[in-house]
Amino acid sequence: SVSMAEFARWQWDDQGQWRDFSEQYQAEMEASFQSRADSIQMDIPPHGTFMMDLKQMQQVTVKGRIVGYSRDIRRQARKIEAGYFILGQEGNIYASDAAIDKIEADETLKAMEAVLARIVEDPEDFGRRSVNLEDEEYREALGMCEEAVEFMNERGFEEIEEGDARFLVFMQDDIGGLRDALQEVQARLAFVRKPMPAVASIGSSSSSTAPAPPSNEVPSNEVPSNEA
Repeated sequence: SVSMAEFARWQWDDQGQWRDFSEQYQAEMEASFQSRADSIQMDIPPHGTFMMDLKQMQQVTVKGRIVGYSRDIRRQARKIEAGYFILGQEGNIYASDAAIDKIEADETLKAMEAVLARIVEDPEDFGRRSVNLEDEEYREALGMCEEAVEFMNERGFEEIEEGDARFLVFMQDDIGGLRDALQEVQARLAFVRKPMPAVASIGSSSSSTAPAPPSNEVPSNEVPSNEA
């Protein structure tokens, strides 16, 4: 039987744009959710202290600039074969509404990989943190793919428009989330490149007059397995 695992990301609503919580809070929120806690209180310096209502999916400011202010949060889950993220290429995704799992184009995933990798390789080079989505290199592969831009926004990139130009810019100090994002993109790229298993056609008659297959093919009298 297939060994299944669930991969979850916690996100907060930034005026209509979903963004990931930082990595240090992901495990804490997921552990509370799995223990069926109604809520959890978290300190997120320098912003303040927040109550995460895990039933109503709300983040409420307990201590900070605007006490009582609330915003939506969500848990985005993906049911996958165990090993998909561990190995980076094995396993199938069985249920997901994640942006990354809607991307099928090899060119788009390669462009995302390049953008993320250059930041991870040298985070101090701020020239690597910006990409012009109108450049020929990225316009079709990245700029015209809504799911790709959504994924990058969720991982902390800001979308900025200047005249006719449109940029994705990463301005956060902590790049820990980008390393995980890079692994997700690489896993997805390996998945879409994985050849689909061949589907054998079943003949309607045993008295077929088709010519015998060459000697290096499966013999015609071999019975296909009926195992699941």
